[in-house]
Amino acid sequence: MSMTETRVAVVVADETRQTNVSDELADALAGGDAVAIEALIAHVLGRAHRMAERFNAPDEARAIFHVAHSFADELAGADPQFDRARFIRTATNSSS
Repeated sequence: MSMTETRVAVVVADETRQTNVSDELADALAGGDAVAIEALIAHVLGRAHRMAERFNAPDEARAIFHVAHSFADELAGADPQFDRARFIRTATNSSS
């Protein structure tokens, strides 16, 4: 499965989303709420990771894992109290 096909599947499968992520992000950025921004990023990455797993797309799931680590690097650099392990678990739906 190519990356393009997976992206289309993620968008189509995301019909049940209850909130507008763009509005949530805009509110979090406007309020300077770092915790809300971290949670939103982890939520979006987690949803994409679940979709990649559901479509049996290990390459895409691995790419999302690497993106999650890139975000974690940036967030950890900005906040010494940042819980990197919790963020990665949330973003990749991992229980360990």
